[in-house]
Formats: sequence, C-alpha cells, structure tokens
Amino acid sequence: MRANRSLFILFAAIFYLLLGTFGMAVAQTPPPANPLADVPERIIGWERTLKDAEDILQRDDLAQPEIQATTKELTNVIGGAQALRTASQQAVQSVATELQSLGPAPAEGAPPEDEKVAATRTALAKRQAELDGYVSQAQLTMVRAQNLVAAFGVHEQGQFTAQLFKRLPSPLRPSVWLEAWQQLLNAVDDTVTAPQQWWRAIAAQKMESIILIGGLLLISTSLLIGWQLHIFLRRRWGPNPSIEEPSHARRILAAGSMAVADILLPCIFLTALRLLVTEIIPIKSDFFAMFVGGTTANLIGFLLVSGLARAMLSPHAPTWRVIPVTPQGALQIAHKVTLLAIMVAVFNMIYLMATKDGPEAPAAFRACNTFLRDVVVGAIALSLLRRAYWAAPDARLTGILGLVRRLLIVVACVSPLLSLAGYADLSERILIAVTATLVIVGLAWLLRSALLEGLARVLGSEVTDEGAAAVPGQTQALRLSFWARLLVETVLWLPAFYSLLVIYGLSPSLLNLIINRAVSGIQVGQVTLSLTEIILALFVLVAGLFIVGRVKRWLSDQILPRSRFDVGLQNSVTAGFGYVGSIIVITLAVVTLGIDLSNIAIIAGALSVGVGFGLKTIVENFVAGILILIERPIKVGDWIVVGGTEGTVKRISVRSTEVETFDNASVIFPNSELIANSVVNWTLRDRIIRIVIPMRVVPGTDTKLVRDLLLDCARQQRRVCAEPAPTVLFKRFVDIGLEFELRCFVIDTAYVNQVTSDLNFAIDNAFRAHGVEMAHTASVVRPKPETAPLPVTEPTKQPKPAGPIPAEE
Repeated sequence: MRANRSLFILFAAIFYLLLGTFGMAVAQTPPPANPLADVPERIIGWERTLKDAEDILQRDDLAQPEIQATTKELTNVIGGAQALRTASQQAVQSVATELQSLGPAPAEGAPPEDEKVAATRTALAKRQAELDGYVSQAQLTMVRAQNLVAAFGVHEQGQFTAQLFKRLPSPLRPSVWLEAWQQLLNAVDDTVTAPQQWWRAIAAQKMESIILIGGLLLISTSLLIGWQLHIFLRRRWGPNPSIEEPSHARRILAAGSMAVADILLPCIFLTALRLLVTEIIPIKSDFFAMFVGGTTANLIGFLLVSGLARAMLSPHAPTWRVIPVTPQGALQIAHKVTLLAIMVAVFNMIYLMATKDGPEAPAAFRACNTFLRDVVVGAIALSLLRRAYWAAPDARLTGILGLVRRLLIVVACVSPLLSLAGYADLSERILIAVTATLVIVGLAWLLRSALLEGLARVLGSEVTDEGAAAVPGQTQALRLSFWARLLVETVLWLPAFYSLLVIYGLSPSLLNLIINRAVSGIQVGQVTLSLTEIILALFVLVAGLFIVGRVKRWLSDQILPRSRFDVGLQNSVTAGFGYVGSIIVITLAVVTLGIDLSNIAIIAGALSVGVGFGLKTIVENFVAGILILIERPIKVGDWIVVGGTEGTVKRISVRSTEVETFDNASVIFPNSELIANSVVNWTLRDRIIRIVIPMRVVPGTDTKLVRDLLLDCARQQRRVCAEPAPTVLFKRFVDIGLEFELRCFVIDTAYVNQVTSDLNFAIDNAFRAHGVEMAHTASVVRPKPETAPLPVTEPTKQPKPAGPIPAEE
C-alpha cells in the first residue's frame, strides 16, 4: 500500500511539473468573460500597444528586459484577438442561422414582407456585417502582433549571437593577468567594506534592533519548520531497510526525499537570509544585498547538486542506487561532483565580487576568471569520466554512454581553449548547455523508467508480442501498453526538448510564437486549422469508431441472435449500422476541424462529374477498397484463392490488393474484382485447416491396427489439434487393397506442408515397425510377420490456439 501511494505521489508531481512547463510555454492573459464586450475600446487599446511596439523596435539600444516586457504585452494582445475572433465567428454562425430561418428577402416587384420581419432582417444583417468586421480586425491584429513578436525574437536572437561571439582580452597576454589581479584586489576591498556600509545604512534608519530580532525570529522559525520537514521526509519516503529489492520508482522517490531532507535546513537558512537582506530590509540598489543574493543562490545550487549526487549514487546503500555506476565509482563520483559544485560556486562568487559597478565584471577579470574556471572544471570532469566508474545497465546503452563520454571529453578540452582565445561567453554557454542537456535528459530518462515500471505494475505484468499472440486476453493489454508508453514518451520528451531549445539559445519569444500558432491555428483559405482541433478531431474519430465497433459486436453477439432473424439479415443489419455509424463519426470529426460541409458537398459534386468522364473504374475500386477495409472479408496475412491464383495477402490499399503466391510472385488484383467475384479465404475465421492423407494397404491387414497406428501418429504431432480430434475413415475395398484416409486439423496454415510431411514419415515408420504393408498397383502379397503389440497412447487434450504460432525454420 505504501509503495502504491509513493508511486502515486511521484506520478502526480511529474504531471504537475510537466503541466506547468507546458503552460508557461503557451500561457497568455485570460480573455475577458464576454469577448464581445467593449470591442471598439479594446481594439483601440490594441492599436496603441502595436504602435508603441513598432516605435520600440526602431530603437538601437533595446535591452533584454524591455524586449521581454514588450513581447509579453504583444502576447496578451494576441490572446485577446484570438478570443475575439473565435467569439465573433461563433456569433456570425448564429446570426446566419437566424437569417436563414427568415427565408429569402422578397424579390423586386413582389409584395413586401411584414414590417417586423423586415426590421429583424435589417438588424440581423447589420449585426452580421459588424461581426464580420470584428473577425477581420481581430485577424489583422493577430497578424500584426505575431509579426512584431517575431521581429523582437529575431532582434533578441541577434543580440544573443553577438554576445556569444564577443571577444574579451586573451589571458595569453601577461598584462591581462596584471589588470585582472588589480581588479580582484579592488573587488575584495569592495566586498569587505560592503557589510559595514550596509550596516551603517541600517543604523541611519534606526532599524538595528528590528533587524536583529526580526531576522533571528525569521531564521529560527524557518529552521524549526525545516527540521520537522527533515524528519518527516526521512521517515516517510526515505530508504527503508526492510525492503530488500526496491523498485525503480521507489528508489527515485527515496533519492529525492533524502536529497531534500539533507539540504533542507541549510537551504531554508540561506533563503531566509536572502529574503531578510534583499526583500525585507528597505535598502535598494545596494551592492551587499546583491552579493548576498547571488552568494546564497550559488550556495543553494551547490547544496542541491551535492545532495542529489549523494542520494542518487547512494555509495553506502547499493540497493537504493538510482544511477548505474560501479561500486568503486559511486563514492568517487559523489566526492568529485561535490568538489565540482564547490569550485563552480567559488568562481561564481568571485565573479560577483567584481560586479559592484555594473551587471558585468570588467573584461580582463571576466577573461581570467572564466579561463581558470574552465581549466578547473575540465580537469575535474575528465577525472569523472573514467571508464571504470560507469556501468551501463544493458548492452543497448553501452554505445550511448561511450558516445556521451567522448563528447564530454571534447567539451572539457575545448572550453579552456575558447576562453584562452577570448571567447569567454561562448565557452560558458557551451558548458551550461552541455550540463543542462545531461541533467534534463538524465532526469527525463529516470522518470521514463519509473513511469514505464508503473505502467507494467498497473497492467499486471510485462506484456510482450509473443505473450499477446499466445494468450488472447493480453492483446488488449499490449495495445493499451503501447498507447500508454507513447503518451509517457510524449509528455516527458516534449517539455525536455522545449527546455533544451531555450537553453541552446533559441529565443523564447520565437519558440512561444511557433507553439501559439500551432495551437491557435493557421488560416488555410476559409478554414482555420489548429493543433488543438486536429487532436480533438482525431480523438473524436478514434473514440467514435471504437464505440461503433463495440456496438456492432454487441448487436451481432447479444441482441440480433435473440431476434430469430436469419443470419443473412443479421449480418446486413450489423454491417449497415457499421457503415452509418462510421459516416456519422467521420462527419463529426470533420465538423470538429471546423470544415464547412458545404465545401465537401462541392467536392463530392465535382467528383461525380469526374466519374461521368471516365473515373468509373477508379471509383469502383476505391469504394470496393473501403468496403474491404471496413468489412474485412480478407485481411493482410490471409491465405486466399482468387480464380487460379493462390497465395497470401501482403497489402490492401483503397485501389488494389497485393497477393504473394507461394512461388514468391506478386499479383495485383483490383479491389472491385475481389468484391464482384468469389474468393476462397482459408483463414477468414481462424488459421486452422484440415489435411487429408489417403493410403492403401494390402488385403488381409488388420484394419483396427491400421486405425490405431494412424491415430497414434496424428496425436504425437504437436501441431495437430486435439479438438476437433483426428479421425480415420475406412473408405472402401478395392482389388489391390483397402483404402483409408487420415483426417486431422492443423493449428495454422503455415504448417500444412510440414505437418503433412511429418505425418507421412511417422506413418511409414509405424507401418514398417508393425509389418503393415502398403498396397500398390503391382504389389506382391507377402506373408505378414509377427508384430509386437501396439502400445496404447493416451490422447492429450490440447487447447484450441487463439492465433498463429510463428513458423520455424
């Protein structure tokens, strides 16, 4: 019970995390409760926003915060315009329906209509024109806003690229080091004097006692709450010694709980300190507050990385280890990852010390600091990549881990060279991108494994293709497992891919615009196609066809057999319901897409004209193909006989069907020929087939002995069905012997020739062993030797197979 609850908590956390990630990508300001209220005023406001954005775009000194703020305003405009367009289109359809209900206006010279009807017609026409104007204005506003967002995204992308390839002074020059050293000394002085200046500012406002008491209460309360949470997490979801082999999901939950529990107290202390210095105390634009904020953020990052490393590697409890490493590598990797996090935090804090005069440190200081950091980080990373530390869980991942290891070695060697050449920003971006890729892909892979394990637990067992073929009840579970696995892969990897695109430098404005256009829709003629509508239409189509199939089965299996109609009428009713239901479902799916059915009627009229000009045969084959695919009188893999052609169905399309003969030749049949002519399908209901082996023995042979030998040979064949049981028929007396037939059923048509051959061998051996002589046209009757008594073989009951068994070589 506890394991199931833990699994549920893990699934819920993943779901809400991914939902929030996707929501941030497509989030917009919610539209007003009534999108058609105050439309002229809102359009004027949108025009003003668009004009301001165009003016801002013309400037050369655009800063990143200003770009993001303007993009957010434009995104809100797009959301409001989309809501207005949708509401106006729905209102136009409603007004058009009301106008149609009034009928056509009186023709010229005809008697006038009632005044109230004429007034209503005029008001409705005016409202329709007004709504059409709203649709056009909303569409124009959306296009202008989207173009502006794209322009800001391109501008942002250009700024990012320029910053990325901005060259700093090269650390190869000694003067750069001397300049950086002097800047470091100045930064140390600024950092040492910053607390004193901060405290003097506090004292000037007479807030010393308030700060001391309030800070003490805040920090102590936070630590008390953190301690209780620490105890709760370790006891509730930490490693349980009584569990000998924890599941993958349970290990991930335990690792996350232990990591949070171990770093909770220091993180709460640092967070409280940061809030106290940067938010609660009213001293703005202070270097000390900025430094404390950056330092606490770096320390929290260090604690998080080191805590997760220890929890996932679990050096002292191998059964709770999440990451696949060797026992030797677990402790070494944990220590080196902690050292790596310490060094990154130290270099970041040193960088913060030099940012008193602006958001960036001086160029020489940045160049030297980045070079030293890249050298240290690269050295530690190379020591982490020793082959003896890592162990792939299976052979499939060995090549992937080897490729990742070589890539990281290249990055660890190239980054110091780039910073040495002066490209500090490019080197830093490469390190951040590679680290983020490893973290995001690794977490997604771990969560994927946990979720797939949960699916296997929910479905009851691991379902394989062979199991599904042998056990009919598992076919549905296999299908459900496939779709659930596809959903897990989509939900995990799409947000991960989005995050990686942003990390690698793609403008979030451009990316969100692409997603918004895909979700909101693209105008194609008079139809707006959106990803949401396409997914909804596919859902309606799949769900509707599934329901139609279930109802068809219910009618054919339970309702119609009780009606005492003849079988032909029952089949006609079932097939007719299937056709009508399928047409209704397809129509609903088309309407869900927002496609006007009148356009489909026009297309159907054009096709009818084309049929009259020579497309009759093509249409016949097309309709016949649809009937074959829906009614399924033949299926891919069936053994059929059409005319003089016998073979296996390899492919069915809407125009033709491909049949592969047993001589490996492909024969293409038009679908209309399969519908119009008789077709022998050996595997329509199942793949069981009967074989008949005739034989003739010399006169005077013991007929009961022959019967027992033949039945015993048939029962010993594992591919011969026990039900229906094999039978032996004594056909007739002839001059040269006695004629018999062995009739039995083979479990699959693929084994007909093999079973026939095996039975012939077995019958020949049995007859030779018991002295039964076959009769031929010119046979010579010999005296029958004495035979040993026939051993009695008990027939074994074999269940009727549900499907084919794969053919053996």
